[in-house]
Amino acid sequence: MKAEIVSTGTELLLGETLNTSAHYLTGKLSLLGIEVDYHTTVGDNPKRLEQILRQAIERTDIIVTTGGLGPTADDLTKELVAKVLDLKMEIDAPSSENIKQFFSRRKAPMPSSNEKQAFFPKGSKVLPNPIGTAPGAIIEKKGKTVIILPGPPFEMQPMFDNYVWPELVSMIGPHVERMNERVLKVFGMGESSIEKVLDDLMNLPNLTMALLAKRAEMHIRLVARSTEITSGEAKMALDQAEEEIRRRLGNKVFGRDQETMISIVGKALISKDLTISTAESCTGGLLGAAFTQEPGSSKFYLGGAVSYSNALKQSLLGVDEESLKAFGAVSEEVAKEMAEGIRSKTGSALAVSTTGIAGPDGGTNEKPVGLVYIGFATANGVHAEKFQFYGERESVRQLTVQAALNGVRLYVKQ
Repeated sequence: MKAEIVSTGTELLLGETLNTSAHYLTGKLSLLGIEVDYHTTVGDNPKRLEQILRQAIERTDIIVTTGGLGPTADDLTKELVAKVLDLKMEIDAPSSENIKQFFSRRKAPMPSSNEKQAFFPKGSKVLPNPIGTAPGAIIEKKGKTVIILPGPPFEMQPMFDNYVWPELVSMIGPHVERMNERVLKVFGMGESSIEKVLDDLMNLPNLTMALLAKRAEMHIRLVARSTEITSGEAKMALDQAEEEIRRRLGNKVFGRDQETMISIVGKALISKDLTISTAESCTGGLLGAAFTQEPGSSKFYLGGAVSYSNALKQSLLGVDEESLKAFGAVSEEVAKEMAEGIRSKTGSALAVSTTGIAGPDGGTNEKPVGLVYIGFATANGVHAEKFQFYGERESVRQLTVQAALNGVRLYVKQ
């Protein structure tokens, strides 16, 4: 089965908005064995959108559109799909009522322009949108399937997962080959190092492996193809590959699939009934923000301090002035004192500190840009680890956060 994703919106063409929806949909469709041959982006121009839709319907089996379902005059995706498929537009009563209720709950009058959002090409299977006012639709005609989805990703993704995915699974049947995917996440090893260790696993006959470099980690993407009937064999191949990779890379592998470093660390802290606090310099609050983005973080994160200046390191965290003079703010000694200071202030079981040179300026031969020290303080003592990161300023800061979280992960895992 072939598919094309048609994304509408002038803001996408101008680069004002990143087209994350096409990326998301391609990944989902690929998992079902549906090959996406084209990504097409078109602005809010009826003539060009009609041309693209006619072209897509001519050359592919499934067309997925995003955007153009709003209440304004230039939101014409449904109308143009109806025109291309030679279908009349008709009102969907449940959608009309849902849109009215949407405004009623907000105690606001419904603009008359929103009424058009309840109209669909005749024969559409309407997809509800509990988050917004733009329902989607699935339309089938003469062997072609057009899936109409809203533009905002926070509306589009749940609609696809909850309503479109089951329809596609039913449509493709059990004999269509699909991809079974697993992603292992690695911290502390580069692409070439991983490839060297896993070289003989890269070309297995029943499995494909790809290394994907992310800003602060590496992903090992494993894919085994199967039909629904042979999915058990694919799972076995993935399980065996994962076991071998974990054996070779050890604790460098920190997670799998949707797991993130912070989610793993948060769960580990909660399971051990441990609390943590942070003292940050070069990361400027990013580490604390990482902890607080995790649901339930109040169970383990007590708080932190952003002590960017030396004066605040002294007055707030109790860093010794002599340490700053003798070793500098970016040093093992200061990192340790920062961690000890915030732990003393908060009473946390564990404390983490960051101090470094994020760049692009401020580096010297002795202390180059990317030099970072991360301190860890517990009731059993304090230590600091030295890192030399490379890249632009934001990469250094993100790598520092990831290294700090990884240090906590390894400590809690002991």
